[in-house]
Amino acid sequence: MAKYLILIACIFSFSFNVIGAAAEKKPSPEQFMTEVSDLFLASMYFVFKNQKLINQPAVDKSSLFGRPFLKGLRQAYEDKFNKKYSNRNSRLHTALLKAMIDVMEENRTLILDDDISFKGLIPATYAFQLSEKLSRKGIGVKIKFTNSANTVRNQLNLPDPWEIDTMKKFQLLNVASYFDETSTLNNVPSYRYFIPLKLDRFCLDCHGATKQNPLNAGKDKSQWSNIDVTGFEMENWKMGDFAGGISMTIYKKDFLELEELCELKYISTFSCHFFALE
Repeated sequence: MAKYLILIACIFSFSFNVIGAAAEKKPSPEQFMTEVSDLFLASMYFVFKNQKLINQPAVDKSSLFGRPFLKGLRQAYEDKFNKKYSNRNSRLHTALLKAMIDVMEENRTLILDDDISFKGLIPATYAFQLSEKLSRKGIGVKIKFTNSANTVRNQLNLPDPWEIDTMKKFQLLNVASYFDETSTLNNVPSYRYFIPLKLDRFCLDCHGATKQNPLNAGKDKSQWSNIDVTGFEMENWKMGDFAGGISMTIYKKDFLELEELCELKYISTFSCHFFALE
């Protein structure tokens, strides 16, 4: 009997230690949205770094899927932000990683097709597919890669009034990001977050000058085209130019329900990860 009592005591002690650790690590909405936006950018960077592999025929591409993808994502995160990648034990964070894996898996047939020389899975299209995946899964995180109305290529990424106003603020204020806890989306109270982006090296192949168009490589200047690999006209932007930004929204009810389910109602971290990966 004494053995069983000791075992039960150990289990309760371990459970409350896990609960306490989870509570200590629980991020604020702003902190969580910052982490997610960084992860989102890192995944786009990973897709950019692997463009040659994605488009190359008859090679091993297993590093683009499943656990190897997550390993590459972590490395891309550390390379881009020069800081250690750390896992966040939350359902939302895990669901985001699962959505990233799903997007790559849904593109598997395309990626492995040796007859298609250009797959079209560039950072912008990957970002859009990931946003759509999150929306369809009903996870509660809405991410949009947006810019001013006259520069957005995908009309589904057109900015809403909040995003238009926020981008105007970035023209006046020298801030790295903007978090709004008093806003709404579709008349639903929401946390909204925007991080402005400046044109990076991996953007120039599509949005830079004609001379930077990879399709013009090896051609005489008289034969150069200002149409990029995706079929759009290049904008002639330069490194450091304002490139819109990542707009993220989480309905307050979704954020509270999902996090409280995992961290305030004593559901184990394992269970949170299990349900997130369904």
